[in-house]
Amino acid sequence: MTPSCTVCELHAESTFKIEGMDCREEVAVLERRFKNLAGLERFSADLMGQRLHVQYDAAKLSAASIADAVADTGMRAWLEHEEPVVGSDRQVKARQRLVLTSGVLLGLGFGLEMFGSAESAIARTLMIGLFAGSLAAGVAVTLRKAWSAIKVGALDINVLMLVAAAGAVLLGQWSEAATVVFLFALAQALEARTLDRARSAIRALMDLTPSDALVRDASGERRVDVEQIAPGATIIVRPGEKIPLDGQVTAGQSAVNQAPVTGESLPVDKQPGDDVFAGTINGRGALDIRVTRHRRDTTLARIIHLVERAQAQRAPAQALVERFARVYTPAVLLLAAAVAIVPPLAFHQNWHDWIYRGLVLLVVSCPCALVISTPVSIVAALAAAARQGVLIKGGMHLERTSRVRCIAFDKTGTLTRGVLEVVKVVPLHD
Repeated sequence: MTPSCTVCELHAESTFKIEGMDCREEVAVLERRFKNLAGLERFSADLMGQRLHVQYDAAKLSAASIADAVADTGMRAWLEHEEPVVGSDRQVKARQRLVLTSGVLLGLGFGLEMFGSAESAIARTLMIGLFAGSLAAGVAVTLRKAWSAIKVGALDINVLMLVAAAGAVLLGQWSEAATVVFLFALAQALEARTLDRARSAIRALMDLTPSDALVRDASGERRVDVEQIAPGATIIVRPGEKIPLDGQVTAGQSAVNQAPVTGESLPVDKQPGDDVFAGTINGRGALDIRVTRHRRDTTLARIIHLVERAQAQRAPAQALVERFARVYTPAVLLLAAAVAIVPPLAFHQNWHDWIYRGLVLLVVSCPCALVISTPVSIVAALAAAARQGVLIKGGMHLERTSRVRCIAFDKTGTLTRGVLEVVKVVPLHD
């Protein structure tokens, strides 16, 4: 097995990185695809960390089969410790360029519609061309997501969006089709961008620890990448340096600023036998430290991992909206089909008129604002808090803060800056 899989008899547990998992819609598609996957025992999606934790029967299912199942949804998966170079930031920028192109073409189309000659065939053709270009640029991401949902037998908001846009085009309402698609693409781009910024804020916490450390062994002292340092090694931390790994002091004395990890306002004296944490800052003395944990297992790394896992918890309002969307989308599609088919068949009404009304129903019933506003606002709030150094364990806890009336603080450093300064000098003996 690879380092990212652990096997006990026939049971395995793997952690995958997922490219393209940017919102709960992708998670729902994964759930649908995995529903009947033989050998799968349990899985959980970490949306913030773009990870998938899977437990499965190794006799019936392999890591490669799981990656193939993810690929069926239009996303890409690989074992976490086999991580390739991923262009997530490049994908976000590409999506932003498409949305910007869609918006510019839409604006030009409306400008021509308002100030051009409506009677001119050339102007009308150009106007439709601008709206069609806006529609094509904005629909790219939605089309991929809708096709992934259809392949696993799901009807989500992306499918309804495409059907509504197609209906508007069939009605000749190019501006309405382009507008709806642009607004939907803009909301999706904002959600992906705010989620990416939230991930960056959490990843920045790992930068509290240096990338290398001064190791002392039989061959002398040398700089080594912290990823290569195993428990039991001896590292030297000089005055003013950050401690790179969790460990125990074996020689030296110093005061260590633990505020980045514990929030303590005053430095803590350390001497042989005391534990120290990665990311804390050494004071005036040099310390010899025996490493007790790998970098991925340090106290700071575990805190960050817990926060990333907790981000997957949905707020009650978000869960309610998602349940509503799962029922609403197929209901609207069925109702629109009934409006278009039943009157002509049952009451011999005009087919053209009732198909037109069915398409109108699809266009006006698209709930993109309702379905997208909740996750976007929650992710934006979590990202803004993370940039300010406040880590909130997911939307569920964020929503609960609206009912908080009293807060108890357990450390002075939580309420103050935790930085000491001279406020008074008392001279002795003149």
